[in-house]
Amino acid sequence: MKNTARSLFLVLICLAGTTAWGSSIRGEVESVGDEKAEAVSLNIIEFESSYVFGSSLHRGGSDFGDQTAIGNIFSYGHRILLSGNLYLHLGLDYNRFDFGSTTAPVPDHLQAVAGVIGIDYMHNNDVGAFIQVKPGFYTENDFDSASFDAPITLGRIFVLQEEKLYLFTGLNASFLRGQFPVIPIAGLIWMPHEHWKFLAMLPEPRIIYTPGGKWDFWMGGQLTGGAFRTDRDNTIVPAKLNGAQVDYSEYRVGGGFIYSPCDNVSIDFGGGYVIQRRFDFHRADIEYKTDGAPYLRLEFRAKF
Repeated sequence: MKNTARSLFLVLICLAGTTAWGSSIRGEVESVGDEKAEAVSLNIIEFESSYVFGSSLHRGGSDFGDQTAIGNIFSYGHRILLSGNLYLHLGLDYNRFDFGSTTAPVPDHLQAVAGVIGIDYMHNNDVGAFIQVKPGFYTENDFDSASFDAPITLGRIFVLQEEKLYLFTGLNASFLRGQFPVIPIAGLIWMPHEHWKFLAMLPEPRIIYTPGGKWDFWMGGQLTGGAFRTDRDNTIVPAKLNGAQVDYSEYRVGGGFIYSPCDNVSIDFGGGYVIQRRFDFHRADIEYKTDGAPYLRLEFRAKF
């Protein structure tokens, strides 16, 4: 039972590697089921910033001091019509995590710079199916061949009940990820009433209440993080963390609100509790984790 629970948690960590994609696709599926036809948005801009308050970082019985975490994610995508409902999706992603100093041999920051190359099949302004590759460098500071990866994500939305129930299925692959380099993804989108949406989808499951007007209120969870290569450091102890691969993850629960001043712009503010953060050096068989801590998060999204 213990091994089963650990394997499940590792799957969730791996799913966190799809975070940048997950944020983007969640923004699209939130509008699934809207009756009005919309022109396809050709430009998509997203920015997310978060702050996790300090909590103890430890491994086994050793405590390495309190650590905070700051996350910033920026992405820009542009669609080019190919034919019919098919669009070429090109863009740029930049993700960065900065951590407070401790005595543990973990990085003080991790970052990813990647291009985005994909194909979107659009239904009005919703993504019906897509395939996306993000070639780039997932690193601490060393932008070299060891930190290069090209995560691949593909997915499709199936209509189970028009205007009410949808099934999402997909697949994500990352060569740099420590365990489960290829994982299936599935989720349900259920709208029992015009004011309610249930997004049972990782990495951001949500329940959304829309009273009307420009406001939405939500509660749910979020898995964020990614797979990275740390820098070469001959002085690090233990030595097997020299240039090691690391899966970083945050598992969050909370709530918030979304303000949409117009149809194409939304501001999402929320907060809650990070149940745990992990630095999993899976290939070196070493793991550091934190206790829980509060967090705040702000996201801006625009499409036009």
